[in-house]
Amino acid sequence: MAFFVAGYLVVWALVFLYTSFLYNGQRKLEQELAFLEELVGKQADLPC
Repeated sequence: MAFFVAGYLVVWALVFLYTSFLYNGQRKLEQELAFLEELVGKQADLPC
C-alpha cells in the first residue's frame, strides 16, 4: 500500500511540475506577443 501512495504522489508531483512549466511558457509567450504588438503599433504610426 505504501508503494501505491508513493507512486500516486510522484505522479501528481510530475503533473504539477509539468503544468507549472506550461504556465510559465504561456506567460512568456503572452509577454512577447504584447511586445511585438506594441512594435507593430509604433511602426504603423510612422510615416512612410
